[in-house]
Amino acid sequence: MENIIKSLKEKLQKAKEFFENEIATVRTGRANSILVEDIRVDVYGSPMRIKDIASITIPDATSISVSPWDKSNLKPIETSIQNANLGVGVVNNGETIRVVLPELSLERREEMKKVVLKKCEEAKIAMRNSRREAMDEAKKKEKEVGEDAVERIEKEIQQALDKAIEELDNITERKNKEISG
Repeated sequence: MENIIKSLKEKLQKAKEFFENEIATVRTGRANSILVEDIRVDVYGSPMRIKDIASITIPDATSISVSPWDKSNLKPIETSIQNANLGVGVVNNGETIRVVLPELSLERREEMKKVVLKKCEEAKIAMRNSRREAMDEAKKKEKEVGEDAVERIEKEIQQALDKAIEELDNITERKNKEISG
């Protein structure tokens, strides 16, 4: 029965991590290297991530600086960032690429908050599905372990879910505060 709880907690953790990765790319109005680091660039005959071919720095709150280790990659990096449709300005000065983030309008901030809430709800659904699977597994073992043991496990399952959902809500609240500025 303990393996049911262990398996559930692993699934809940994976759902939480997936959610955090999903919302990491949601713009908050502040520069963050996550916006560009995983963009794929065709160089050396294969697609590579920007973070694997350049150093990325944040010189100020509204810009990201990308310095390719090989200057011949400047143009492909610039093109890939432009094609990513991030709604940012891209400036190539011959040495580095500067990604300039425009100020988010109130309307755009509200859209971003809705995206975060939608992704949060998707993560909660995945977590509830994991809970249902764990509950079904526990019920299958009722004849072996007895009704009391199953009720105790079901209570533990619900507590694990409640804790995970509370963590999601806290992450969502923090992200929405970042978006609000």
